Amino acid sequence: MAPNLRPRKTYAAFFYGTLLHPKILKRVIGNDGSHLQICPAVLLDHTRHHVKHADYPAVVPYEKSRVFFDKELEPEERSVRGTLVTGLNKRDMDFLDTFEGDVSDHSS
Repeated sequence: MAPNLRPRKTYAAFFYGTLLHPKILKRVIGNDGSHLQICPAVLLDHTRHHVKHADYPAVVPYEKSRVFFDKELEPEERSVRGTLVTGLNKRDMDFLDTFEGDVSDHSS
């Protein structure tokens, strides 16, 4: 019988808060992250905001967040800097969902 040669499903995620720090990301996913590719990234036409009564930020599309500003923002001001992480596996995503408080199912 031939071994299962089907590639394992991987995921990508954009981090813009605490998880953009590799040491914290590795602690959350419970491994050394050697299977991950991490690079700087910019999310265009979005703004980052403090969440009232929370310890984490939120990202909102600029089209919806422009009501919070008294002027039209420059392109640089409506961009969120973070990191793009690729190569995440289902177990990594499950740990990230627990950390973030999400109960999404990544079985499909």
